[in-house]
Amino acid sequence: MVMGLVPEEEEDKLFKRLVDYYSKIYPGLKFSRKEVTLTVKEIGDIYYTYPGEEAEATAAEKMRHISQAINGGYSTPVILLKKKDRMVLLDGHRRIRVAFSQGLEWKALLLVPSKDTLFGIEGMILGKVKDLYGK
Repeated sequence: MVMGLVPEEEEDKLFKRLVDYYSKIYPGLKFSRKEVTLTVKEIGDIYYTYPGEEAEATAAEKMRHISQAINGGYSTPVILLKKKDRMVLLDGHRRIRVAFSQGLEWKALLLVPSKDTLFGIEGMILGKVKDLYGK
């Protein structure tokens, strides 16, 4: 595996940590997990959140690595918060950008809350993937 790529087992561990985290800060909510394959249209409609500090040149280099690894079968899913009317990106910012730019379907792990709630991460939404990174 290319250095810096997130292995699928690490993404699974992160998903479990996110469930624990959200369960603590949103008491009374239950969360379920759903695995899906997203179409390019669905990827375009994902609400892209602030990915953290990273120079665009660094992100571009990492996305080149992801793009090359896809040819070798790399397909670690992204993690999304699934709300009634939207999907919010929690993890996999570069993977989702590569999938969208290449017109690929991509696997996702959905964190689905038991009831509609306003989550703090929604305050970090920059826009939809298609609006931010469309061609």
